[in-house]
Amino acid sequence: MAEKVGADITLLREREVDYDSDRNCRKISEVLVRKVPDDQQFLDLRVAVLGNVDSGKSTLLGVLTQGELDNGRGRARLNLFRHLHEIQTGRTSSISFEILGFNSKGEVGNINNIQSIIQ
Repeated sequence: MAEKVGADITLLREREVDYDSDRNCRKISEVLVRKVPDDQQFLDLRVAVLGNVDSGKSTLLGVLTQGELDNGRGRARLNLFRHLHEIQTGRTSSISFEILGFNSKGEVGNINNIQSIIQ
């Protein structure tokens, strides 16, 4: 049914609820049906990340947008630095704008090795 309207279905949950008179298992499923409107190629959502000094804001953004885990010494945030003094001190002093893309199924689209992060 979803294919006819060009939508994607993702199974969120499936549960056995009962048995019928022939002892066949009955199930209930929770699914997510998602369709991107034809006139809207992408949705633009901006998220601000706030926190105390050394709380991991830049590291989190680096891991999410670059697809590499941090090595414990700030490697994930290196691609976010804009100025030489940020690299030298290890502290971000500028506002950055990073893009994290998702497809219509809700999967991350701009990271090739996302499976290594998830595992």
